[in-house]
Amino acid sequence: MTEAIRTVLAALQDTWAVTYTAELVRRPSVNPPGDYTAVSAWVVQAFAEMGLEPRTLEGEPGRTNVVARIPGAGGGPSLCLASHTDVVNVGEAGKWRHDPFAAHIDGDGVMWGRGSADSKGMLAGMMAATRALLESKVRLRGDLYLVAYVDDETAGHHGLRHVFNEGLVKAEGLILGEATNFEIQYVFKARIWFELEAIGRSAHGAFPDRGINAIDKAYKTIQAIRGIPLTSHPKLGRDTVSVGKIQGGEQVNVVAGRCRASFDIRWGPGRTSRDIRAAVQAALERVRAEDPEMVLGDLIVTEERDPLEFAPDNPLVRATQAAGKVLGREIGLGGWYSSGELYPVYTGGHIANGLVIGPGEPWQAHAYDEHIPVRDLQEAARLYAVTALNVCGVHP
Repeated sequence: MTEAIRTVLAALQDTWAVTYTAELVRRPSVNPPGDYTAVSAWVVQAFAEMGLEPRTLEGEPGRTNVVARIPGAGGGPSLCLASHTDVVNVGEAGKWRHDPFAAHIDGDGVMWGRGSADSKGMLAGMMAATRALLESKVRLRGDLYLVAYVDDETAGHHGLRHVFNEGLVKAEGLILGEATNFEIQYVFKARIWFELEAIGRSAHGAFPDRGINAIDKAYKTIQAIRGIPLTSHPKLGRDTVSVGKIQGGEQVNVVAGRCRASFDIRWGPGRTSRDIRAAVQAALERVRAEDPEMVLGDLIVTEERDPLEFAPDNPLVRATQAAGKVLGREIGLGGWYSSGELYPVYTGGHIANGLVIGPGEPWQAHAYDEHIPVRDLQEAARLYAVTALNVCGVHP
């Protein structure tokens, strides 16, 4: 362990990450609709109290990203630590063991609440790490950026990609905070989200043979699309086809004239979105050939991205694994179901390498009774701090 690492870890107080997580969880920021007023105002204040000079950027009114930078002395790579401030809804609040926005800590040292693991706890760890670097007076060579961004849960265009596109962050490396149980995610599934409408002919429900039931036709298309060729990846597992939403019919005694289904297909490296589109079209053509009454609307794509893979031994990965070793933790490599904001930031030419890592169990995201151990929040702060030292370098 170097003297710089010892100095920074000595400055880092375990209470910081826990307190910051609680403050973030207690400020609901459910998206949609995406009301960030309270959480963004607190982040701005917290950044300023740490000694940073926060900047804000809105893609739309009220959707506020908060950015800060520790300027480096020069001569080292720059790094961005980023995590999102939005959370998904809580569902039925009565099904939660504790108030989802109370940040309750139980007797076992576990914090409960929406956002504790996805991903306000990661942001809190990054904040605590940045504060330790500032208070330690250790000077970095490269710049270190800290970003609290919006609209991750809806794959919106006004979050981290907007911050990079507008030039508020200029960094070679990007670490996103998500609950990965301290495993580096370096390879990511592609995804395509699309809607497809089956068009039938309405009739009285008492005489279904006089109509063409669009729900029946939609069912056939769902089965066909689920049957497209799927493959497997050693880190990502099987490709998947999911039907996330169906809207069809007008009332119970009317044969459905229209039915719309929404699909989420995810797959690993080796195929592009063009390949998946072709597989879907081939499946639909087979359905049309088998059913002369099959009438389909246009396939409407709402989200599309190819697989993303960084070299497993790139400098950012090595620096993070080295930080783990210093802290007595072996950090493995894995793959993630979504590249999140890494994809638009990388394909936009802004970064050379990126990864996702954070405390907490991945399946806590979006779940009832979301929770995270306090000790994991504290360990994450130490990991982010040492990683920043390793990446940016220390000025003599």
